[in-house]
Amino acid sequence: MSLLINNANQWAFVHIPKTGGTTITNILSEIDGTEFITAHDSVRMVPDGYFIFTIVRNPFTRLTSAWQHGVRKNKYNTSFSHFLKTINLNDLWILPQSFYFNAGKTKQKQINFVGKYENFITDAKVIFKKINVDINYIPHLNKNPIYDKHPNLKQEDYYKSFYTEEWMKDWVRDNYKNDFKIFDYDMDI
Repeated sequence: MSLLINNANQWAFVHIPKTGGTTITNILSEIDGTEFITAHDSVRMVPDGYFIFTIVRNPFTRLTSAWQHGVRKNKYNTSFSHFLKTINLNDLWILPQSFYFNAGKTKQKQINFVGKYENFITDAKVIFKKINVDINYIPHLNKNPIYDKHPNLKQEDYYKSFYTEEWMKDWVRDNYKNDFKIFDYDMDI
């Protein structure tokens, strides 16, 4: 969970929570010169002119994943419905992805590559090639344990099952409208 910068190679990874960033962070942390700058933050901490990259995720699945992660870690002890009603939108795990994308953005300092969780392996390979990291295997770290029990379970179908009422979908659409627009996600689940 971090903002990683490698000054020697002039790149930075903006880790948005619940987007597969733990995997990317662990791989990048092994590269000489890579520094942990801070917990989740935006481009505002990155020097001008660096190659900056991130991974984003469909807001519906990201939010459900954040809630389930919180339940597993005893951060949340509530139903998904109650979670939505009482959520703190300023929580780093809940902030819209567009915050990480836009805060501190200038012409000289902006995210150059946005990978998608839904294309994780392909987009991670693009990132690693761009920053000259040779890797053969990309593990899936910090994943929901449900996939160990049900390896053929389709993620979108699983997360869709938590949105049992229309107001829940509307809540996500309203609070993450910029994420849907900027990152080109369908506003339906």
